Amino acid sequence: MKEKNKGKVGVILILFGMLCGMLSFTSCQPEKGREKLPYSMLFMTTDGQQYIWQAEQLDTGTIDPVINGALLDRPAKIWYYMLVRDGFYYFVDSKTEYLIKGKIQDKKFLRLDSVYLEGFSYPDNALFLDDRHLFIVNHSVGRKKKRYAKINVQDMRVHIDELALDAPAGPFDNMSVGFVYKRGEQLWMGYTYHYTNSEMGYGSADTVYVAQFSYPEMKLLNVDKDARSTYPGNVNTAQQNTFEDEKGDFYFMSAPGIVRGANPQQPTAIYRIKAGEQHLDTSYFYNVSDSQIHNHAYGMWYLGGNKAIVRSERKDLFRDYKEHYLLPHNEFYEIDLLDPSYSRKLDLPLDRGSSRTCVLVEGDTAYITINDGKGNNDVWLYRTKDQHLEMGLHIAGNIDYIFRLERLHTE
Repeated sequence: MKEKNKGKVGVILILFGMLCGMLSFTSCQPEKGREKLPYSMLFMTTDGQQYIWQAEQLDTGTIDPVINGALLDRPAKIWYYMLVRDGFYYFVDSKTEYLIKGKIQDKKFLRLDSVYLEGFSYPDNALFLDDRHLFIVNHSVGRKKKRYAKINVQDMRVHIDELALDAPAGPFDNMSVGFVYKRGEQLWMGYTYHYTNSEMGYGSADTVYVAQFSYPEMKLLNVDKDARSTYPGNVNTAQQNTFEDEKGDFYFMSAPGIVRGANPQQPTAIYRIKAGEQHLDTSYFYNVSDSQIHNHAYGMWYLGGNKAIVRSERKDLFRDYKEHYLLPHNEFYEIDLLDPSYSRKLDLPLDRGSSRTCVLVEGDTAYITINDGKGNNDVWLYRTKDQHLEMGLHIAGNIDYIFRLERLHTE
C-alpha cells in the first residue's frame, strides 16, 4: 500500500513540475525559492497621494506606480521619513507618535506592528545600528535636551532617554542632530543650534558640533567644534550626506544653505573622521561652495576610489524657500574627495525637490532619479568607469516627486 501511494505521489509531482514549466517557472516556485525584489521606490502624485513600488530592475522599461504600486492610505503623507530595512518599512505616524512597521503584500501596505514613541512626532535623524536595532533622534522641541529612542524592530521593544548634549540657550531655541554614525563601541553625532523668531526668522549657529559617545552606555566622551561651517549632516531621512570609504574614513557634509541651516554666508563643506581616530580631522576641509560647484549642496553619495556625487542647488534659479522645493534647479557633480580642483558636472536634466533620497550606488553604476517638473520622471544610469550616462527606468503617470530609491534588502 505504501509503495502504491509513493508511486501516485511521484506522478503528481511530475505533472506539477510540467505545469510549472508551461505556466511560469517563477510563479510556481515555492515562496522561499523566489528571488527577492531588490529595489524600493516611494512616489508622490500631483494630487498628493503616495505609492510604493518594489522594482525588479532599474535599467530599462516603464512603470506606473498608480496602477501597479501600493497606495499609502494611512496616513496619506509621510513625505520622506519612510525607512526601509530587510523588506520591511518603518515610519513614525506624526499624529499618534507610533513607530509603524509594515510591508507590501498584494499591492497593499500592511501594518504589522507598532510601538509608542512619546515626543517623536518626526524623526530628526535615524540609523539602523544593526539588523535588529533602529536608533532615532527626536525632532527639536524648544529649549529642551534632545532625546533618543533605541527600538528592537523584531519585538518592537523601545528604550527612550535623553542625550547628554547641552540644550539650546541664549538666542537659540532649538537644535538639530544632523547625523548619527556608529563605529565599533563609539557613536558619533553631528549637531548644531537654531533660532526661530519673528524678527530674524529661522537660522543656525555658525558652528559644527560633533559629539562622541560610548556605546551602548551612551556616555558623552567628547565634543569637537568647528566654526568654518554649520549644520553637519542635515536630515539623513531626506537624502544621504554621510558615508564611510574603503579605508574606513568617515565623511559628512554640512548644510548651511537655505533649506537646512539657513546660514548661507557659511560654505557647504565636507568633513572627515579618519579610521582609528577619535576626533575630527582638522587638516581636512573640502569647501564645496568655493569649488567649481560654487553653490550650496545637500546630498552626497560615495562612488568609490575617492570619488563622490554631490547634489547642489542653482541659487540663480530660485528666489526663496518655497521655490527651492518647487522649481527644477538641482545639479549633480562628480567630485574627488582628495582633489578639490576636480569636479565634473553630470549632463542630466535639472532636478527638483529639496528632500529626496535620489541616488543609489551599486558597483560601477550610480542610479540617479530625476523629476524635472515637466512630467519627465526617470532613473538615469551613470557608469562610473567610463563616465557614461544613459536613461534607464521611466516612471509614467501623474507622478510629482520620486521621494526615495533604495535597496529593499540589506546584503
